[in-house]
Amino acid sequence: MGIYTGYIICSCLIVFTILIAILAETKVQGAFSKYSKVASSLDLTGEELALRLAGEQGVNISVGECSGSLTDHYDPSAKMLVISQGNYHSKSIASQAIVAHEFGHALQDAQGYAPLKIRMLTIKISNFISRLLLPVIFIGFLLEILLFTGVGNIIIYAYVGLYTFSVLVSLVTLPVEYDASRRAKKILLDMGASSQEEIVATDELLNSAALTYVASLLVSVAYLFRILMLLFMSRRN
Repeated sequence: MGIYTGYIICSCLIVFTILIAILAETKVQGAFSKYSKVASSLDLTGEELALRLAGEQGVNISVGECSGSLTDHYDPSAKMLVISQGNYHSKSIASQAIVAHEFGHALQDAQGYAPLKIRMLTIKISNFISRLLLPVIFIGFLLEILLFTGVGNIIIYAYVGLYTFSVLVSLVTLPVEYDASRRAKKILLDMGASSQEEIVATDELLNSAALTYVASLLVSVAYLFRILMLLFMSRRN
């Protein structure tokens, strides 16, 4: 009875954490929409800001443009800061906060920031496991059909492995993202984006973005516990 109760509680936690994730994403979208209409005192487009920072900080990266909204990212393998189309051409507070944050990742890479290296490694392993998951599930079902008693549990073990790495990736991601935001705030202040509105806007936008990573961790943990409950129920039966 206890295990079944635990399973139900974990399922409820999943719903709760998903709601938190939706709320976090809504906050990011709201802050971005609000401050993308407010011009920054720096009077630089996202592209100009990225190039200027790269020159001033002595970081050898290229700057590119991509489609989509809030698809900005730093690609360590290509040494490239990729800016979404809207932010690439915008001089808003929102675009500069996001570009500065992504440049924070470029600084981490240039300085050999250990958590970023660990994050890159865990992401590669997690992606590899994700590719293996489908054939593992197929084999598990096949073995069950062939009446190999209990071998079908391999499906659950595969999920446990996947979500364990998902939790690990989320855990490693948190300090990386918070550090990039800390660097972004300092960069913008040093460049002169020091009005009260710019400080408040940058804090609100980057803190909201960080909350999405916290929410992602909570969702992964909730799913992992639910799968562990499934495993315990299966072994008990």
